[in-house]
Amino acid sequence: MLLYITILGFIVTFLLLINLRQSNKSNIYLFFFLLINNTYSLAHYATIYSGNKYLIALMLVHFTPFYLLIGPLFYFYVRGLLKDDHRLNKIDLLHFIPALLFFINITPYFFKSWDYKLAYAARVVLDSRNFLNLDYLFMPPALSFLTRPIFAFVYVIASVILIFRKGLNENYISQQAKLIYKWLLLLIVISIILYLGFVLFTIISFYTFNIHITEQSSFIILYATITSLFLLNLSLLFFPNILYGLPQLDYAIATKQNKALEEQLGIAEDAKKQSRSFEISPEKLELLKLKVERYIVKKPYLSTEFNLSIMSVDTDIPVHHLSYFFNEHLKVNFITWKNDLKIAHVIDQIQNGTGEILTLDALAKQAGFGSRTSFFNSFKQKMGITPSEYLNKIE
Repeated sequence: MLLYITILGFIVTFLLLINLRQSNKSNIYLFFFLLINNTYSLAHYATIYSGNKYLIALMLVHFTPFYLLIGPLFYFYVRGLLKDDHRLNKIDLLHFIPALLFFINITPYFFKSWDYKLAYAARVVLDSRNFLNLDYLFMPPALSFLTRPIFAFVYVIASVILIFRKGLNENYISQQAKLIYKWLLLLIVISIILYLGFVLFTIISFYTFNIHITEQSSFIILYATITSLFLLNLSLLFFPNILYGLPQLDYAIATKQNKALEEQLGIAEDAKKQSRSFEISPEKLELLKLKVERYIVKKPYLSTEFNLSIMSVDTDIPVHHLSYFFNEHLKVNFITWKNDLKIAHVIDQIQNGTGEILTLDALAKQAGFGSRTSFFNSFKQKMGITPSEYLNKIE
């Protein structure tokens, strides 16, 4: 069962990876957190259940330094969500020191021959207690194995303290803030059970020095740990909107245009920033809408190269803010929004008489469509009829 849960975890992690470009950049920490967690799980399966010396030789020791990154990655993810800022400070490099020390610690094994590692794995297959019979530089294997879950557990508790200090709770009006609160609460509860279970299981296994006796005597801990790992991998599928994070719309538009609207939104002409908070108020969404509307006046969407990243750079609005705005506020994805604007431009051209000069293919190219097919499909989706049918209808 552990193997299937791990495979599920890798699938979910891959799905997260393909959505990273348009989501909150803090999700990069969540991606690596899940990836290393499932690698850790695969190492446990290889050591305890697989009986495959090749898999054991590959998984048991080589990846151990990465396991010390699980806690920091969890903390960076939570902090990034709460601050709406994924960037690390120089002092954050200190969090990577334990992983570096673990890498140095395993260097004797790391540079051993493959035959040596297979022989070590064969001894582990015969008796799981042999996994402790390995020479490290300065930290014994027992302490090394016990340190990993404890280290992760400490960072989870640190994240709880961070949430408490930042004041995120279920009393916020914003649905997104409530969603993130529930997501983090679930993630923390699952992680506490998972790493606490790992700690207890490791301690008991060292006490009994027999993995089968350990499984029998602590089956409740084992099943709680496996269940929490399953829920950790599955939970993301039930919270897809957490990928937007907590967009804290903190920019203002300080110009003389639309002055009445800006005053209505409470934006001073000399304002540079609006206050950051977890609440995504209607006023802040109107501010974002105003900025988008001003941006599209010059019709940047007519370029075939136009995409969400270009729009983000041009408007100085983070990609995940734009994604949240389109999907949750306008209830339309970016591709449909962009193509609808292109089609509106084509219809304007036709009604202005340009359609009599240009062919449909030329109109499509002028509107920035990459192909005739995408133009026809987008036109029919918006207008309900094909471009040819539309021309015949207005003649």
